[in-house]
Amino acid sequence: MLRKIIDLFKERKIISLSDLAIHFKIDERAMEAMLETLEKKDCISKLHIECNSCSASCKGCSFSKEKDYYRFIEHWRKT
Repeated sequence: MLRKIIDLFKERKIISLSDLAIHFKIDERAMEAMLETLEKKDCISKLHIECNSCSASCKGCSFSKEKDYYRFIEHWRKT
């Protein structure tokens, strides 16, 4: 599954957590765990996007997961 995720990142470069979960038909929490593994391997990095959905900007609303984007690290090589 991690290989398939990497292949999709190579195609799209930047992908949201929710889009990944939908694409691979798995729960967002399960996808998040896989993304954490890829982050530890320096394959991807999480983009820090400010939440502007409401005046509180707390990332605690129902739209907060839609703001979780990840970016493929171009220099990454499988070790």
